[in-house]
Amino acid sequence: MKTLYIIVIWLSLFVCRQVFAEKITEIVVYENSKTTDATVLYLAGIHEGDDFSEKIQDRVRLDLISSGLFKEVSVFKEAHPEGGAKVTILAEDKHSWIIAPTFYNQPTNRGAGVGFGENNLFGQNKKLLLYGQVATGDSFFIGAYIDPSIARTIFHWQLDTFLRNERVFEYAAPQAFLDNPERVRQTKLRYLNLGTTVGVTLFRRLTLDARIRGAYVFFSDSEVAGDATPSDIDPNLGPNDALPQPGEEGWDVSWEGIVKIDSIANYFGISTGTRLQLNYEKSISSLGSDFDYWYGSLTLVKAIKFFNRHNLVLRGFGGIGKDLPFQQEFTAGGTGQRGYENRQFRGDFILSTNMEYSVHLLSIPFPLLEEIAIRGLVFYDSSYVKFLDVEASDTFRNYIIPGLDDVGGLDPWKNSIGAGIRFFSKAVVLPLLGLDVGYGLESGEVQVYFAIGLTDI
Repeated sequence: MKTLYIIVIWLSLFVCRQVFAEKITEIVVYENSKTTDATVLYLAGIHEGDDFSEKIQDRVRLDLISSGLFKEVSVFKEAHPEGGAKVTILAEDKHSWIIAPTFYNQPTNRGAGVGFGENNLFGQNKKLLLYGQVATGDSFFIGAYIDPSIARTIFHWQLDTFLRNERVFEYAAPQAFLDNPERVRQTKLRYLNLGTTVGVTLFRRLTLDARIRGAYVFFSDSEVAGDATPSDIDPNLGPNDALPQPGEEGWDVSWEGIVKIDSIANYFGISTGTRLQLNYEKSISSLGSDFDYWYGSLTLVKAIKFFNRHNLVLRGFGGIGKDLPFQQEFTAGGTGQRGYENRQFRGDFILSTNMEYSVHLLSIPFPLLEEIAIRGLVFYDSSYVKFLDVEASDTFRNYIIPGLDDVGGLDPWKNSIGAGIRFFSKAVVLPLLGLDVGYGLESGEVQVYFAIGLTDI
């Protein structure tokens, strides 16, 4: 009798599959003025001879929208004269390249820049980004070339460079839960980096990447900040003693393994889907690294759409490392912990979360950008950042010593709440303008974060 039940269930599933799924006889692509037909079909993940159903139809549309190449996507089927289904994909391209200025005003950092981005090079979904900025705190240049599908296979690669000249503030160790640590040392950090990544995409959602990276790091102009004295950095320093730099200089060479499952889709300021990402990075002494460290991290993102235009995005991050040099330490404060100054908290251990709820406020027709959506949001940020692996024998790092050994309990836990606004365009993935006002619950201070251009707060 059990065997009969199994046969009946199997036959029922087979019949349902035949009723609700049809073989694809022909696929036609329209409205793609730049993106090649082959690229559209690769992104859609369907071929002639495949089964096609309503579930697959929804998945194809979502995948095409998630690519960021199209401002409008429609997928529908009709009976083919020779039997089976004729699938039609209407994929209207976005304008794929842009040159745009940026301006932003954030705690400890005010500046401007200009960037060029090509999101669909050769009509094959390849990416090119060139962006430079000059700022009071963080001036840098980023260049990246990304091929998400080598010859439309499951393999991808990336080449990137990151050249930074940053004024870094370091803060006293937090000594209480209701605390707002002050700046004690400021230094110029130069970080010259080049890296490449190769990987494979499996099941359209799972990516496995291997990355190798090399950077040269050096410091200059270390001095006390604000009303601090050298003894606030190291009790053994006198008022006229030269300050030690934050860490050792030299080559930082490492390899990194990345595992990511990603179904996040973004459309007109609304995100949906899930992302889970694991990272492990380790220095490579055999290739000349002057540092010996490792770290691992876990990232979780869940985005949910409500009532058509409401959006809840939950983010979580955790990381731990050993013997991290200054340039690799985990930080909190700024855009990831609104209500506090940029990188106000440092450590080799971090737990953080962000909860953001946004709603559609207004849509405005706009030439060139077609339509602008204005969205309002409220947020809650939380982080716990601490040094767990500090030893007297450490030579790669000159910590802010006073009180460091006493940090514990709830002292490193910081929280903030606030509200903001975003301007989105159908033609551009990132917000055109963002403004956030954050209130630090432990510091009792308000910080404002403002950005104009193709950059997110």
